[in-house]
Amino acid sequence: MKRAVVFSIFVIGFTAMASQIALVREFLIVFCGNELSLAFILASWLIGGAIGSALLGARFAHKLKDRVFVFGACQIALSVLLPASVMVIRSIRPALNINPGEIIPVFLIASVSFIILLPICAILGFMFSLGSCIHRPEPRLGASRISEVYILEALGAIAGGLITSFILIRYLSSIQIMGSLGLLMTAASFYLLKSRSKEKPGRGISVIAAIVFSAYILLWLFGAWNELDRYSLRMEWKGSELLASRNSIYGNIVVTRNGGQHSFFDNGLHLYTVPNKSAAEEAVHFALLEHPDPKKVLLIGGGAGGLIREIAMHPVERIDYVELDPLIIKMAEEYLPPEYRAQFLDPKVSVIFEDGRRYVKTTAKKYDCIIVNIGDPYTAQLNRYYTLEFYQEIRNIMNSGGILSFGLSASESYIGRELADFLRSIYATLEKVFPEVKVIPGETAYFMASPTTGILTYDYNILMQRARDRELELEYVREYYLSSRMSPELTSYTERIVKDNRKILINRDFKPASYYYSIIAWAARFKDSSLVRTLKFVNERAIWYIAIAVFIAIIAAGVMHITRKKLFKGIALISLSVNGFSQMAFQIIILLSFQMIYGFMFYKLGIILTAFMAGIALGGRCGLGALSRLDLRSNRYALIVLQGSLCLYSFLLSATLVWLSGARGLLANWVGSNIIFLALPVLSGFLGGCIFPIAGALCLDNEGERGRTAGINYGKDLFGSCIGALLTGVFLLPILGITKTCFVIAALNFKVLLILIAGAIFL
Repeated sequence: MKRAVVFSIFVIGFTAMASQIALVREFLIVFCGNELSLAFILASWLIGGAIGSALLGARFAHKLKDRVFVFGACQIALSVLLPASVMVIRSIRPALNINPGEIIPVFLIASVSFIILLPICAILGFMFSLGSCIHRPEPRLGASRISEVYILEALGAIAGGLITSFILIRYLSSIQIMGSLGLLMTAASFYLLKSRSKEKPGRGISVIAAIVFSAYILLWLFGAWNELDRYSLRMEWKGSELLASRNSIYGNIVVTRNGGQHSFFDNGLHLYTVPNKSAAEEAVHFALLEHPDPKKVLLIGGGAGGLIREIAMHPVERIDYVELDPLIIKMAEEYLPPEYRAQFLDPKVSVIFEDGRRYVKTTAKKYDCIIVNIGDPYTAQLNRYYTLEFYQEIRNIMNSGGILSFGLSASESYIGRELADFLRSIYATLEKVFPEVKVIPGETAYFMASPTTGILTYDYNILMQRARDRELELEYVREYYLSSRMSPELTSYTERIVKDNRKILINRDFKPASYYYSIIAWAARFKDSSLVRTLKFVNERAIWYIAIAVFIAIIAAGVMHITRKKLFKGIALISLSVNGFSQMAFQIIILLSFQMIYGFMFYKLGIILTAFMAGIALGGRCGLGALSRLDLRSNRYALIVLQGSLCLYSFLLSATLVWLSGARGLLANWVGSNIIFLALPVLSGFLGGCIFPIAGALCLDNEGERGRTAGINYGKDLFGSCIGALLTGVFLLPILGITKTCFVIAALNFKVLLILIAGAIFL
């Protein structure tokens, strides 16, 4: 029986991490890879776990007579819910009548994430309380037993994260991963139920577990999981003919067909549509005609959509095309017409499979014209290409008289306040680096920047003369077209908007202001007025006022516990909540910083989360060992030391990330992405893992309340984590930036540290 319980708890941790990785990837595809959605997804996951643990587990776990029976039933329920959740996620767009590639409103992201994840996470949270009751139920060392369950789940999560990140997501679809987890869960349930004593055979539920297990085996044998995968994908991309959906380490690439057009999507975000001659001509010829004699051209993104063909029409000597994911080129060669495949065979063209930002930072080459064709900065990954630091790196690889060009969504006739702020932020950032900046108006506004004044012009006659001199055969970028796009009325209106001298934030790597403005513009586009008002209200000043109010509230709560001579456990619960907040805030910071610096978080998502759980397991084991050696007063002092360590970690994290963002060279990049970014979550998790058992021991009043205490402690930790994910991802990082966010977390932990010190003295 003991082995069956240990195995079942381990499987719960394994399933939680593996399913989290798979579900987050599915959500990110539906939500177009927007990292803002990551905050809502993780917050929904954590609040669901808190509900299951603190509300259900704390109230009912210790009262149930047959806890093993209920635990096994929960495993069976999860085995059914997990594959069903993937089906539901993939049906979101057709159910809400949202077209592929269209950005989903924020309120729908939040509500849909919560509704889908609530039953899964509530069951997982409830099972933590149950597991604390059935694991070694002898009436002694209850705090140690709770900590052992915590560690077992963490060990399972490590195994689940590693196997999923390195094996499952490479060879199986999300539906197939969930089918595998369902098989594992039913096997663990059957093993647990059959291991019970003869007085409690529970044949009914054991038979159900056996039936579900057999059903999963049959589904695998007859290839039903493959059919479910294909059916759900067709449902997800309803309205278009789905040609292919494939996963790489960097994300999910989808190819659809509508009539004679092929559309490519990367993690749900539209890349390009072929043929789309007008978009391809605009993206290329505006920039190349502005330059009197372009010879060396760098293209970042979109080359497979016909941009390379358009560039090659000019008398250029070299075209370097940078693309992160080789799968995009492979699928373009497979599904696009021959003339689009032929562009990669041009001897002037070099395809470089590397992150565009990293290439710009490390290359020694110089260019006359640099075209960035990646779309609006809806995500932190894309925002990296619109920051002050990136523009400085671009200028370093420009020849004299060089030109940078990129397009952003705008409006030809009317630009509202929210969209204007977004465009002004980009313009103001460009002006910090380039002395000459011009904007060609339109539904897509093309920004041109040069380090040399007098290069750029709005005189379309000059541009058309260059087109004739180069013998270009253009269909759209012609006299009648340019005379309209570059009319004095339109250009003066657009320049008046972007040059508005009202205070605007500069977009930086670690303070992504344009990402923040794009979220507001995105919300305004969907007429989500409540979100727009909230985002506008919560500026940097408001955040500091709110932070001061929270700090005062924490101090007041601590003073109340001390003056009323309450048990130290009240203060320990505050520490648990703030620890949860800090841990998830650190995770969001680490994930988004990785995205900002290296640009392929999708690849490292599971590995970073697994590294965090490895730290949790190691810290939990150290904390558990301390419980057997320390008395009550020593535990209090240990908690004080750990709380102080969280303060120091906040400063260490900030300094390390700033250093990594400026590091150059292949070795520095490799060490940063493969060693330092794994060590950071391990250290964070270690501190959090140590705090949980020590604070938990200070909260346990009597052994009979083990299940209730486990539920409350775990619930407080998860609730704090939920708030940390939500506030950090939605407000703190976009508005304050990474450095100031780390300072806020340090200050929060310092307040709790003061309360712990006072409590240790007076209680």
